[in-house]
Amino acid sequence: MSAVPQSSRPQPYIPDIGISVVKKAGVSTPRKLIDLSLNESSFGMSPKAQAAAQNRCERLFRYPDPASTELRRAIGSTYGLDPDQIICGNGSEELLDIIARLYARPGDEILFSEFSFMQFPIVAMRVGATAVTAPEKDLTTLVDMLLERVTDKTRVVFLANPNNPSGTYIPAREVQRLRDNLPSSVVFVIDSAYAEYVVEDDYTDGAELIDGRDNVIMTRTFSKAFGLAALRVGWAYASPSMIGVMNRMRGIGNVNAIAQDGAVAALGDLDFVARVRDRTAEERSWMSGQLSSLGLSAVPSQANFVMAKFPSDTNHRAAAALNHLAERGVIVRGVEDYGLEDYLRITIGLREENEAVVEGLKGFMV
Repeated sequence: MSAVPQSSRPQPYIPDIGISVVKKAGVSTPRKLIDLSLNESSFGMSPKAQAAAQNRCERLFRYPDPASTELRRAIGSTYGLDPDQIICGNGSEELLDIIARLYARPGDEILFSEFSFMQFPIVAMRVGATAVTAPEKDLTTLVDMLLERVTDKTRVVFLANPNNPSGTYIPAREVQRLRDNLPSSVVFVIDSAYAEYVVEDDYTDGAELIDGRDNVIMTRTFSKAFGLAALRVGWAYASPSMIGVMNRMRGIGNVNAIAQDGAVAALGDLDFVARVRDRTAEERSWMSGQLSSLGLSAVPSQANFVMAKFPSDTNHRAAAALNHLAERGVIVRGVEDYGLEDYLRITIGLREENEAVVEGLKGFMV
């Protein structure tokens, strides 16, 4: 067999270094699992969204609208945005990937905070760009550290706000300061996947920072507070010129018809989302207090999860706690692949699910 021409070989941009976006503890137990590892909403979805999705299943022989027209109009109406400046995607991760492919190449740099969403380094590696990180303080983004690391090779700056996996956020004034001090040649992406959960008054999802800028993009998702994770619907808001080039890069029919109809209906039931936000905040506060009573510290969070810090020099390490919970049918997220081996990320669930976490940790911390 003749050798494969060099030009046909796949580019090894993503090394085998153990990056894992979804990582669960192995468990062999017959009991029903409580899965609090993926930041899914335990509070379900709006009945209106469920009904709309089920209704669309009766017309599966019809293709979806490739432009997600009705969904973009519903998003625009809900948030006071121009639908022509909105693009929908197969989850917001598709849109992050499109941004990287549009604006970065091998030799370029993509910048983000030290303990940011794992998708950021992954999309950098996909296009052969160099992932550059900026130090954090108390697991919170520092705008000055990001700005210090901008070079003439920087093409994209990603900001997850609130951040994943920490749940911390920076206020609106800091997000604007970052935008205002970035060169116009750098694309600034504000990933606001957990915006619905924030209860602080000084927060912004970044939508107002788009006006008059051709280098700022805000992304959102229906996978979290709306409870539509299985449908994979995300969206982005940017200038008309940026949305135009993103539309040329996305897949045709990238958002399926069931997802589009379910998301439109979900936007018609914001009272449901508000109840999810309030219940999540209540349970998040309860969980943080319980973790504190066990001698563990919970990172202050504005998302639907908390990170718990475990002792680093005892028999009560985070990895052991992960396995201890798993053997009891409770799955949470180890974050050692973020460089945070002393922490576990725990999705906020229903009270009985959260109680199972606490009871399991009580047995572990003795």
